[in-house]
Amino acid sequence: GLFDTLGERSVDPEQLRNMGRALRQRGPDEQGQLCEPGLGLASQRLAIVGLNNGRQPLFNESGRVVAVCNGEFFDYPEVRSRLEARGHRFASESDCEILVHLWEDHQEGMFEHLRGQFAFALYDRDRQTLILGRDRLGICPLFYSLQQGWLIFGSEIKALLASGQVAARSDPLALDHVFSFFAMGMRRTMFEGVRALLPGHYLKVGREGLEERQYWDLDFPDQGEELRSPDLVEEFGRLLQRSVELRLRADVPVVSYLSGGVDSSIVATLASRQLGRAIPTFTIRIRHPRLDEVPRALLTAAAIGSTPQVIECGEAEIAESYPDLVVASECPVIDTSSAAIYRLARAVRQAGYKVALTGEGADEALAGYPWFKVNRMLSWVDRLGLGERARRRFFLRANRR
Repeated sequence: GLFDTLGERSVDPEQLRNMGRALRQRGPDEQGQLCEPGLGLASQRLAIVGLNNGRQPLFNESGRVVAVCNGEFFDYPEVRSRLEARGHRFASESDCEILVHLWEDHQEGMFEHLRGQFAFALYDRDRQTLILGRDRLGICPLFYSLQQGWLIFGSEIKALLASGQVAARSDPLALDHVFSFFAMGMRRTMFEGVRALLPGHYLKVGREGLEERQYWDLDFPDQGEELRSPDLVEEFGRLLQRSVELRLRADVPVVSYLSGGVDSSIVATLASRQLGRAIPTFTIRIRHPRLDEVPRALLTAAAIGSTPQVIECGEAEIAESYPDLVVASECPVIDTSSAAIYRLARAVRQAGYKVALTGEGADEALAGYPWFKVNRMLSWVDRLGLGERARRRFFLRANRR
């Protein structure tokens, strides 16, 4: 979309359509837009909930609040029931319609009532206020740029470039960041003048300017203040099971990725139990004896009664997919294993599915990566009072195999 922070200059509908077309790969099912003085909103919808009447933009009863959204709100039936009990009237079956009604009741406090993965733009005509919001962990992307008083935003940088107002100039500091840390920074992007909205943040925009605010953050206990109870294991299991149950809410079939790891194996198993049948699964075969997880994935598949579709991936496939991967990521990709995930996602789409459960994030949350273990070992070495050279030698020997 576009928002005029200086006044109410006219918005070119064709410019808005070009921005939407640049995101068609994210939402090929429906296109919708709103174009009025000082504001333009466009939606490319991937229809998952409310297939027949969930077209965006979405409005409240008076038409004074309007929103477009990429994502899904997993507990929308419960939230909708509470809102209807308060007198709100819904015009669609879309889960995203809860946004306009939550804003009516809570304004910026609405984020406390959102449970899901989302990036949205909401405009209040009476207050002349635009809100850009992003989910707590940043699952859904959201980018913006301020050009000559116009705030230009979208789910991918491609939409901003398609506006014709944002130049495709690279940021040398961002490139240095990628090759130093193997990943993109938080607010910084590869494009000069384009910023990413941080996870757990929202942007409040008015004619007087814009302000970024944080509504949520991760909270870790200090050492010695951790919760320690045998009940935590049971609570973790309950939360995980409920999370999978909520993500199965869709008006289209849901499938699951399945690797040989614990994370996707548990997700696929819990989903199958919830559905009362085996969930369709998709597995990557890396053609390398030390990296091929298919035999272990097949054990889980056999246990839940699923026959996974296996997608082959090796050096040739990674090289072939890499240009498309960079285009999708909108920055250089150092970890080429992402090419395997890209091919996996493409196979899911080619098979006619729109929604796939994954085990993404488990290694980060549960310290599953090898470097977490190496860090733990090095902390023991530090306690022995060894110098930097000794620690480096220990690290090299520990990783020699």
